[in-house]
Amino acid sequence: MNYAFSSPDTSVFEEMTPEYTLAVSQCSSAYTPQTSSSTLVNLIRTGDYAVAESLRKEMVDIKIPIQPHAIYERAARAILQTKGLKNRGEAFSAWLSLVPTAIEQWSSFKDIRQQLFRGSNYLNISLIMRFGLIMASKGYIAGDAQSQVLSTLTRYASPATTERYILQLETVVDRLSKTGHVEVTPEQWASIYSLVIRNQVLAGRGEHALQLARVAATRERQVTDFTFRFLLEHSPDEAFTASVHELRERISSNPYSVPDVWDKRTCSHTNTLALASHLRYLRRAIISTNPPTSYSLSDFMNAYHTTGRTRALLALRKKAFQHSHKAKSLWVMAEMLYHRSRNEPQLVLVVFAYHFHMIGVPRRTILKTMRLISKRRARLSQRTSLPKHMLNRQYDISEKLWPTPYHTALVWEALVWSTPENDHERMYKYLLAVADSSASQKPISPPDSKVVPSLVQLPKCTVDAAHFSPFVKLHAKRGRPERAAAVLRDMVRLGLSPGIVQWSIVARGFAEYGDPTIAISIIERLEDDGGSQIRVAASGNHADRAPFVLDIGLYTNVLRGFVLARNLEHAQDIERRIRQRFEYVDGELRATDDALRLLRNLERQMES
Repeated sequence: MNYAFSSPDTSVFEEMTPEYTLAVSQCSSAYTPQTSSSTLVNLIRTGDYAVAESLRKEMVDIKIPIQPHAIYERAARAILQTKGLKNRGEAFSAWLSLVPTAIEQWSSFKDIRQQLFRGSNYLNISLIMRFGLIMASKGYIAGDAQSQVLSTLTRYASPATTERYILQLETVVDRLSKTGHVEVTPEQWASIYSLVIRNQVLAGRGEHALQLARVAATRERQVTDFTFRFLLEHSPDEAFTASVHELRERISSNPYSVPDVWDKRTCSHTNTLALASHLRYLRRAIISTNPPTSYSLSDFMNAYHTTGRTRALLALRKKAFQHSHKAKSLWVMAEMLYHRSRNEPQLVLVVFAYHFHMIGVPRRTILKTMRLISKRRARLSQRTSLPKHMLNRQYDISEKLWPTPYHTALVWEALVWSTPENDHERMYKYLLAVADSSASQKPISPPDSKVVPSLVQLPKCTVDAAHFSPFVKLHAKRGRPERAAAVLRDMVRLGLSPGIVQWSIVARGFAEYGDPTIAISIIERLEDDGGSQIRVAASGNHADRAPFVLDIGLYTNVLRGFVLARNLEHAQDIERRIRQRFEYVDGELRATDDALRLLRNLERQMES
């Protein structure tokens, strides 16, 4: 039977559109399952570090190989940023060891370095050593990152720890050399040893620097001649000099080259210059070999702020920070002195904590004070009453600086005048521990301490007499001259020499609040010594005399103390000493004139 032919009715169907074609093409593609390594990479990419850590451990347990990938550097940084993590060192090493080698894919490790040397409030020597050795195993032997590790270890770890690290570094390099991955040239080894030796000298460990040079000789490593000249410049005695010359002949990379000219810095006098001329001078001087002093910079900051402008200061700061660590340190010191002159001890702490490693200072006390400042700052900002100079953003830095005794002395002074009275005794005990650690070259705390990393060792001469001055002044001003004198005894016990400033404060304290005969005896003792003081030698076996000039400030300070105590007889005695010893004529010094004016007023009051 024939059926009637009719064309199909296409109206019942939808039109063919690209949507159908796309769906068909997607479905026709074959499914490729992910490998464990790609899954691990995706977890790191999405920031799921906890699950990634669990997967990594499982892969290690069942011995599934993990392909190197640069993204694992992100996981290592996350380990550093996680607070309260157990076995942080092992986890950090595990992730960082998964990054590619320097030949496969070079990295600057910028984020990790910033977290280790900038983002943390204390130096974790163990983590820094792990970082350096893993970098070396990846082929990063000579470069900025390894130099940063070596410099920090030399400065703030014990010499034995530093020498052990170099030995481990050589072991890693030997292993890589046998496999043909890395070859370190003699020049690169010379650079490594020279850097460590110079930093040992700067840390006040000259004998350890010489010992490291001997180690370099036994391992047949060269040392740059610049380093030997640096050792000679800081030689303490003839025996040390003879040893340096002997080693110089054996392992110097360029023996007896033309010596550098070691000029002592002199400060240019710019007080008479106009502000604009002073600014032009600072632009050149701050990056020169003859920079201005931090006090002159601080004075310029004060003078320039009075004009209501800040652009030139920001430009100077940028120039200093882009030039060198030395210029940075100079500028920050000037900023701290600027806030000190404005009686802003809290801001002294803020500036220090942002720019420097908190070494040789009470870290927890500083952080506690800064947290209080942060809360107060938020409240003040809401009322728009915060001074403009507190709102300026700090210049971004990639790593923190090494503090000098000049910086830490300002920190201790700021802490004394910005913390409660009941914190002072604890702070003073910590200062004694820091001074003893610096002098004995032993860690501040035992190895099982949770407060201070046990591997941190302070450089020599971390503490000087200026660190004790705030405590001396505190006790003297608050009517405790006996305790102020006890601080001087502690200084002498630690091998530190009290200066004329400390003696003046103690004498003023006894004149105003204590036994006046002790104040007079202090002055007479200093006069009998002929302007010299007893300084206990570091060895403690003998003492020598370090001369200092008895200036009129000592007598003026004691005179004011006697006047305020209404002790007319002793005040007139001090005036007689001032007239005779210094042949003083009224009108020469404002401070002395003010004290004498107070004495005349007291005489009139006593007569009436």
